[in-house]
Amino acid sequence: MVWMTQLMIAGAVLVFEYLYFSLQGKEDGHDLQEDLTLAVKKYETSGVHANVQKHINAAFQEHGEDVEILCPILVDIAKQNQMCKMLFPSH
Repeated sequence: MVWMTQLMIAGAVLVFEYLYFSLQGKEDGHDLQEDLTLAVKKYETSGVHANVQKHINAAFQEHGEDVEILCPILVDIAKQNQMCKMLFPSH
């Protein structure tokens, strides 16, 4: 159950990271809910969700629920799957 929570947190972080960068340069008054919905769809359909889930599952299988070990692993998983790379592929 803990891994499911970690998966949801990782997903939320990645979606909001993507949303933040996708909103740069947009004018005020745009539909934030629509942008958020598009970011979630991108997360679900881009393969990032499946990749994050696979790596989180593997980390929990290998290390159990040892937070001291898992925290840096989960941060690395998020860093390796940054969705802003889709917006800025050369970075």
